Amino acid sequence: MEPNYSSNDHVFCIKTKKIKVNDVVVLNHEIHGKIIKRVQSINKNGLFVSGDNKSYDSSITNECQPLQSLIGRVFYKV
Repeated sequence: MEPNYSSNDHVFCIKTKKIKVNDVVVLNHEIHGKIIKRVQSINKNGLFVSGDNKSYDSSITNECQPLQSLIGRVFYKV
């Protein structure tokens, strides 16, 4: 998620079902563990997310993440 979030940043998130496009969320990915991504679109099957670092090719981009993997919406970064 660089340049907005770095590896050493700590984030606070809130568990909510009120997620909208462009929200930054924390997901529990089955392979990568906890990840931070930005919501691109939402449908009944899950969330389509991407990272802010467009030069980094992520295997998670354009992959539908199930709603059950959502931990919460980021509201504060330290």
